[in-house]
Amino acid sequence: MLRYLPLLLCLSLCTCAPAPENSPGKSVTLSNLEPRRTTDGKIVDAHDGRIIQFGEFFYWYGTQYGTTNGFTKANEYHVYRSPDMVNWEHIGAALAEAPAGVYYRPHVIFNEASGKYVLWYNWYPELWDGHFGVAVSDTPEGPFRIVSSDVAVAHSELGVGDFGLFVDEDRTAYISYNTINGHRVSVEKLTPDYLGSTKENGGYIAQYCEAGSMFKRNDIYYLLTDYTCCFCNQGAGARVYMTDNPLGQWTLTNNINRRPGWRETELTDGVTFTTEYVALKRKPDSTFQHLILDMKPGRSGNGIKLWVFTGNRQGQCGEVDNPRVHERILRPSFTFEYYDHGWKPLSINDAFASDQNMLQIIGHGLNNSEGVTRVRITPQTDYPYDEVRLTEVSDNVEEAWVSDGQPGPIIIPAQQTYVMDIQTASGTEFLWMGDLWGSASDNVKGHDYQYWSSPLRFDAQGWIEPLELEGEVVLPLLSTGATDR
Repeated sequence: MLRYLPLLLCLSLCTCAPAPENSPGKSVTLSNLEPRRTTDGKIVDAHDGRIIQFGEFFYWYGTQYGTTNGFTKANEYHVYRSPDMVNWEHIGAALAEAPAGVYYRPHVIFNEASGKYVLWYNWYPELWDGHFGVAVSDTPEGPFRIVSSDVAVAHSELGVGDFGLFVDEDRTAYISYNTINGHRVSVEKLTPDYLGSTKENGGYIAQYCEAGSMFKRNDIYYLLTDYTCCFCNQGAGARVYMTDNPLGQWTLTNNINRRPGWRETELTDGVTFTTEYVALKRKPDSTFQHLILDMKPGRSGNGIKLWVFTGNRQGQCGEVDNPRVHERILRPSFTFEYYDHGWKPLSINDAFASDQNMLQIIGHGLNNSEGVTRVRITPQTDYPYDEVRLTEVSDNVEEAWVSDGQPGPIIIPAQQTYVMDIQTASGTEFLWMGDLWGSASDNVKGHDYQYWSSPLRFDAQGWIEPLELEGEVVLPLLSTGATDR
């Protein structure tokens, strides 16, 4: 079982054996609560790699860690294959005659012009002296033979680390990688034979990140990455960058594996009069933390009401010459925003009028925006006290979150490995994959589980909707044999 998850994770992934092209396949069930196993019952020891379809099979290339901590020269690349992503056959070691070093992140792509399968990998003769290597094979099973163990890229002088590969529709290949120094992320074009880099680089996109994965949908290029995780048990996020040119300007949209803030159930429990409160605190830059509200679906013109607890003032002790009885009770002012591909000002029909009873100020407001699903409320900086204490929010509020503007809690406690494109009855779908570090019940790193999501969901503007912990998912596969990227 996943020891650190507060609830059961169960994913049912539906696949099929090879079938006539464009015919729907049979579904099968796959659970994230159990490790992937080979046809002879052994646990698949393949991490931080990719699954890609070549001909009639899906091939899984990953790093084998066994009983090590992952930072040793015992790491090896191994390849598995399956006709249906469920029944995995262990083919064996992927890289032939590898020099001693620490190996991570194997990625294999197919070069149509040369007919070669090309393996890129990240390795370290000694930690953390990072290099890229490239090897080739006539078959996807390998073994792959090294062409170069030190492939130069635009930022080689900073050391190179984690990376991903992507092959475009015109067969142009790109590498998205981070440097060791600063973990700076950029995208670079490969040579036509995929054996090297042209060093055409679009510039830095992000910093302190790793585990990038690129794909393309509806002429939009996506790069998913997040903060360095380094085998972290809590997992990492998956921030989404989008562009229409891989070597151009990338725009950060959202993070699909982080919540908007810390869930505060006390604010939606129906108890309005209490000394149990949630504090919106003043930050070092003098601004306050945000209160983020997810509104109940299907409502428009939602009323918003805040109960502010006034027990945040200091009294006087020994100040006999102070004529003031106590510090004034002040109603904080707020700014209101709604979320629609970014935060935008939200109009309030009235002036957020308030009344007071004993230890509470009750503020009333009504937004006039149709279809608002998420609202952000922020105390204004002229409030003289360092906390705004809230006991309840209503009406029509489903969830309440507190955020300081930093990345929120993780949704899936996994480190991203790859975003896989897969052919289904409804067309190309994309599965998010991650390593659930520390999940193996026997505490063997090589037995840690992988999390495979249901197909990613996209809105009308192409933004990816957040991941969810799921139950069962039906994903009928089509004929294997058409995909080689």
